[in-house]
Amino acid sequence: MINTYNLFAVPVVHGKFIVSTNIHQKILNFVDKNYSVSEEKISCINGFQTHEDFDGKQELHKELNTYLNNSFKVNIESEWLNVLGKNSYNKPHQHAGNNITHSGVLYLSSENNNIILAREDQTFEIKPKLFDFIIFPYNLVHYVLPEERNEKRICYAFNLTKLEKGE
Repeated sequence: MINTYNLFAVPVVHGKFIVSTNIHQKILNFVDKNYSVSEEKISCINGFQTHEDFDGKQELHKELNTYLNNSFKVNIESEWLNVLGKNSYNKPHQHAGNNITHSGVLYLSSENNNIILAREDQTFEIKPKLFDFIIFPYNLVHYVLPEERNEKRICYAFNLTKLEKGE
C-alpha cells in the first residue's frame, strides 16, 4: 500500500503597496486611451494585455522592484499589464521561465474580480482591493472568472527571481 500526504501549505503573500498618485494616473490614462478587446493573448481572454512599455511602467517597475527587493529579496524578471472589462477573464494557467521562483499581481483598480488559486482539488479565492499585491509560487495554477460589470480590472502582473548574492 502506498500513501501520499500533502503536509505542507503553499505560501501566498497578500499585502499592500501604495502606488504614487502620479504613476497611478499615468497608467489609468494609458488604459483609457489604449484599451481595446483583443484576441486571446496568453491567458487573457476578451481583455487587454501588453508586455510593451506603457505610461508609468518604468516608474512603477523601479518603485515596486525596490520594495520587493528589500522586503522579499527578489527581483522582477518580467512584467505586463492586464486589463479585464465586462465578461473578460484569465483562463487557468501557471507561469514558466528560467530562474522564476514566484509570480505576483499588483491591483491598480478598485473593482477587481477574485483571483482563484488552485492546487490539486483545492481552490482558494482572494478578493483584492486597490493597491493590494499577491505573490505566489510561479507554478501555482491561478485564474480569474468573468464578471458582469463595466469598470475595468487593471493589474500589473510580474514574475520574480531570487536576488543573486551581492545584489
